[in-house]
Amino acid sequence: MIILTIAALSYSVYNRAREQEREAKDSYNETSEQVENAKSVNRRIKDQTIRIRQNPEAAAQAAQNQSRMIRRNEVVVSRR
Repeated sequence: MIILTIAALSYSVYNRAREQEREAKDSYNETSEQVENAKSVNRRIKDQTIRIRQNPEAAAQAAQNQSRMIRRNEVVVSRR
């Protein structure tokens, strides 16, 4: 009877450990995906920033897109 109890307890602990391991792997995968998405957004923002700094037309277009107060016929002058 004692052996049966120990076997049942061991099986229960084993199943609980497997479930926790599965949850940890799922959490890791979700976090990794979020990190990759954040890196992608950072790369896109970095590329856009470089384009805006180097190209006055891109700076004007970005200002028009973000402010919504500048009309298409208006000129944007950037100061450095």
